[in-house]
Amino acid sequence: MLQRELTREQAIQTGEHILDLMEGHILERGYTYFSNGVVFNTRVEDGKLLKSDVQGTQIYHVSLHLDVVQESTCTCPYSRLCKHIAATFFQMYSVFDNPRHYLTRAQQPRLAKYSPPMLAPAFKSGIRNLTQSETSESLHSPLQPESSVNQWWTFFDSWTRNLFAAMESFRASSELLSSYENILGIASKWPENRAQLFAVHATLFHLLKLQEFVQTKRQSYWFHDLSQTAERLLLQLEGILYYLDAQQLFATDLTDLEETKNLVQTWKYMEPTSLYWSYAYQMLWWELLQKPEWTTEEANELNRLIHLPETTDAEKEKYRMLLGHFLVMKKEDQAALDIWLPNERLGLTFYLPYVKSFARNNDWPRFLAWIDRLERLVGEADAQHYRLVTTVWREAMRQLGRGQECGKKLKKFLPGSFQEYASYLYENQQYKDWVDLQLSYRVPFTDIQAWQIKQVEEAAPHLLFPFYLQEINRLIGERSRTSYKEAIKLLKKVRSIYSKVNQEAHWGSYLDQLSTKYNRLRAFQEELRRGNLNL
Repeated sequence: MLQRELTREQAIQTGEHILDLMEGHILERGYTYFSNGVVFNTRVEDGKLLKSDVQGTQIYHVSLHLDVVQESTCTCPYSRLCKHIAATFFQMYSVFDNPRHYLTRAQQPRLAKYSPPMLAPAFKSGIRNLTQSETSESLHSPLQPESSVNQWWTFFDSWTRNLFAAMESFRASSELLSSYENILGIASKWPENRAQLFAVHATLFHLLKLQEFVQTKRQSYWFHDLSQTAERLLLQLEGILYYLDAQQLFATDLTDLEETKNLVQTWKYMEPTSLYWSYAYQMLWWELLQKPEWTTEEANELNRLIHLPETTDAEKEKYRMLLGHFLVMKKEDQAALDIWLPNERLGLTFYLPYVKSFARNNDWPRFLAWIDRLERLVGEADAQHYRLVTTVWREAMRQLGRGQECGKKLKKFLPGSFQEYASYLYENQQYKDWVDLQLSYRVPFTDIQAWQIKQVEEAAPHLLFPFYLQEINRLIGERSRTSYKEAIKLLKKVRSIYSKVNQEAHWGSYLDQLSTKYNRLRAFQEELRRGNLNL
């Protein structure tokens, strides 16, 4: 049916847009969904909307816009182009071509195209997008929309009194998330902004519960799934705060915001067993509690605590880390970074909320100033965060008229930028730097494309000596007749290059040294004689 309504050209064009816009790991998960056969009821509407239903944790409804992929939608909680949209695309693409070939191509290093939606939080606005529960009946909750923050927390404590026992008996992360989603269901029919504030507190409560579980239940380190659960809660907190109307809350719910502020202020006294609570602390002051009198009060208190004689060195360090946030709020960025950057525990994730905020506000000079200080962390970041930051960085450079500088400046993002920087050097025929880069990162000779080697050989053959000599030693080190024969083939190529650059004397010296070095390898010596390698 799709073959009659769509064309192969449409499928290919849509695929090109998706390559530019969709995160690689999302695309791979979409392919898995497609392969598992969970895409159904696929149809075309208006000649440009490909619609489908996808079975996930529930049935999600997808609308893939074939002309403007950015306008595609899905009813799942994910706010950006999601795996269900990717699965729908593969369902269509499979009618016209092999989707596995497309995925292989998508997995190759590529530059993403900047679009503002990539800066949006992962989760959509609305409490119903955070939970499957839409009613409070099963909880027998006494809470009403007008209930206070203190009443919310009293209920949270009561509702979760057996949570730790369940977390110990079953999978801890699943039990905690189940409790979280059920509690969110209480507010699913409340007024939107009130429900969002409730969701903020439910998220904070469960994040603290998770930390308490690790501290009190003999969990001396964060298990992988518990760490992922904390990261998910933080992502949801980011989304809730992003869509929440703080100005409206100050106008209608000031008392509850004051209670929120009083609660958050106590967090600075917590033991710094993990960084998750500090991420939440900073997000709340950045997005929700920005009232100048409040931020000044908290910053002054942190300064006071730092200078108390009885404050330990560890506590001073904690307070200084938190104070850095208020320096950023005063636009004293470099002072904040001077505090944070020496702390090796802080990876790029710690700084992302700030740099994404600068980019959302089109404050490109401030964004670039931060990236200049964070270049090492960008280079060491995981692929997903590296790709996000460098994509926005290119846009910032373009906005400030510096786009032509991007290629050479990729060097500062090594090792993350290796593929992109190597491509830049090669395309600009900076072959010496290209070879040095390959050698510095110990790229195996067999991993380099033959056509690249050939082009460098034609332009500057002497640059390839280190490559060939390194590979020759590796082959000899394998101690097999087959590898010796391959080494001889390369030696003949090296001999030819020495001849081209008029270095015959150096060739003879090198050959003598090689023969002496491996004089005990009888089979290699035999192959060396058979090769007739003298000039």
